[in-house]
Amino acid sequence: MPRDLHIRRAFEVADDAMQAAIGYFMYGIACEQKAELQEVLSALPPAHIPITHNWVRNYSPSELCHAMERLFEPYHARVALIAVIGAFEGALRNFGERLVASGKIAKPPGWNYKRKLEWAFSIARQSAYGDQQMQARIPTLCLHVDHARRIRNLWMHNNGLFDSEYAEGGIQIPGQQPIIDAVYVEQVQKKRRRKVGVVLSSMGFFQFAKSHIELLHHLHDTIQRIHFRQKRSYGYRQLKKRIEWHRLLTGESRLSVISNPNRNVNPATHKAGAG
Repeated sequence: MPRDLHIRRAFEVADDAMQAAIGYFMYGIACEQKAELQEVLSALPPAHIPITHNWVRNYSPSELCHAMERLFEPYHARVALIAVIGAFEGALRNFGERLVASGKIAKPPGWNYKRKLEWAFSIARQSAYGDQQMQARIPTLCLHVDHARRIRNLWMHNNGLFDSEYAEGGIQIPGQQPIIDAVYVEQVQKKRRRKVGVVLSSMGFFQFAKSHIELLHHLHDTIQRIHFRQKRSYGYRQLKKRIEWHRLLTGESRLSVISNPNRNVNPATHKAGAG
């Protein structure tokens, strides 16, 4: 039987979005490494920045640059990982809605992200996708994806600081213990420090991103196989798919040339709606 096109579409949208986040991350790191401080300073608004349509706040461009020199990598990784998690969560929602609409499953109660992941992990355990190494890695993928969820929660709800929910709120995966950051163990549990923040490295971002993408492939293949009796696996090589960055970044099959009158406009002086 052919693949369910709704499930395939949801998979491809999320897959593209997560790979686009990787491309964005690599591009941002490369630009930051090559950028000259004075060039960045000259391109920034000189004295204030807009924070609403009516309000501005005074700031120091040099202070911003000095902070970014120290914190660019973890903050950049944070923004990129939030994008990856958002795309992955969107895929799970779309998968679930399609399966409910087609009568394959009943709508689960309390359908928050944690519940979606518990459901997804139960599907992943039924996966027959990939080689033996990929099969053996499924529990680790689930651990990484759940760890990313708990870190995302800290960024969203606790200013990026570790709390007890981070350590206690992990999803139980058979035969595994939830991942706990060594910084939390050393600084919070042992030294009783109250304000310790999550720091995500480039290596950490890539590990999380790869795990989300690989788990998504397991889920797509397993859902198609179990619920729609698809026997042929999805793969980039079989489909002869190359990375089309303009499509990943815009969704368009062809890159449109758009004249952007707001490009390189100082945000502190630009007025919304100006031609």
